Amino acid sequence: MNELKQLLDDLKEPDPQVRKKATASLWLRWHEEAGEEATSRLQEGIQLLTHNQLDDAQELFSQLKADFPDFPEAHNKLATVLFLNGNFRLSIEECEITLELNPHHFGAWNGLGMCLYQTGQFQPAIESFQQALEIQPYSHTNRVFIARCRGKLN
Repeated sequence: MNELKQLLDDLKEPDPQVRKKATASLWLRWHEEAGEEATSRLQEGIQLLTHNQLDDAQELFSQLKADFPDFPEAHNKLATVLFLNGNFRLSIEECEITLELNPHHFGAWNGLGMCLYQTGQFQPAIESFQQALEIQPYSHTNRVFIARCRGKLN
């Protein structure tokens, strides 16, 4: 069994420590998959995000995406900044690109759901959160937002 499949399978394990280790391993793998330069720049952008320097982070992630267009995490982090800046339409686009490049990206499925929720698209949001749950079935956040969306639909 290859490593990616094993990590994805581990996300479904009842043991929270197994899931936590698999989640961390997947994030590390996704952060490093475009090589050292891209990883270094990605980490720089994450630091900008951590310090709430959203405009600088958006500029850095936009350039990273341009330089490494097939790097899913560049698109995912740009989607995060766009979401934080309230630009949900562009964030949705970046989430969709992330998912085209990496359909197992539970973070992008969740991010897409959050954007759809924020824009009042509750049924598509539910579908996105459900996709995230297919990959990461013990995610409490996705369940909470599915319930919120259903509440908005009723």
